[in-house]
Amino acid sequence: MIGYDIGLLSRNEAKILADEGFVVGDWQKAAQNSLFEIIESSDGDKIGFFRFPSLPPGEDIPQASLIGQISKTLKMNRDKVRLTIALSDWGWVGEREYLSQNPDFIPDFLFGSGPGSGVSRVEANDRCLWVRPYDKGRTVSEIQLYSWPDRSKEFIWEEPDDFKSLTIGLGNQYHDNPDVSAIFQ
Repeated sequence: MIGYDIGLLSRNEAKILADEGFVVGDWQKAAQNSLFEIIESSDGDKIGFFRFPSLPPGEDIPQASLIGQISKTLKMNRDKVRLTIALSDWGWVGEREYLSQNPDFIPDFLFGSGPGSGVSRVEANDRCLWVRPYDKGRTVSEIQLYSWPDRSKEFIWEEPDDFKSLTIGLGNQYHDNPDVSAIFQ
C-alpha cells in the first residue's frame, strides 16, 4: 500500500506479526528469511540489499563472528551489484561499534534503526554512508547519489561529488495522511 520495494523486520517484529497471524508484504522480511536480495532499478542497475541479522536478546554490540559473516556475504555478492545497502535494527551503539571495526568488506550504505539518535555521515575510512532516523521521528532522510562506487579501486565517498545527504524535517506544516495513519492503528 505504501509502495516500498524492500524492508527489514526485526526478529522480534517478525515473531509478533506471525503469532498474530498478520500476513506481511513480500517486501517485508526478516534477515533469517532473506539475508541478501538484489533489486533492479528502473535503469537496469542492480542494488544489493543486505538485511543484518538481529542481535541476540540483551546484546547491543555485534560479536566478531557476526561481523565476519557479514563481511563474507558482502564479499561474495558485491561484484554482482553496483551498490550495496545494509538494513539494520541494531541501534546506534551496535551500528557504531560495527563501523568502528572497519571490516575489509562493508556496505556502501548502512541504513540503521532501533534505539539511539539519528545520524547521516560517512564512516569506516569514508567507505560507508551511515544514515539513521532521528529518535523522535518527524524527519525523512534523502540520499542523492551522483556516482556509483568504483569496485576497481579503493572507493571512498566524498560529498558533494559522489552524494548529497539531506534531512527533511516534518514539522506541523505536514499533516498526517489518513490512509497511512490507518495502517498504524
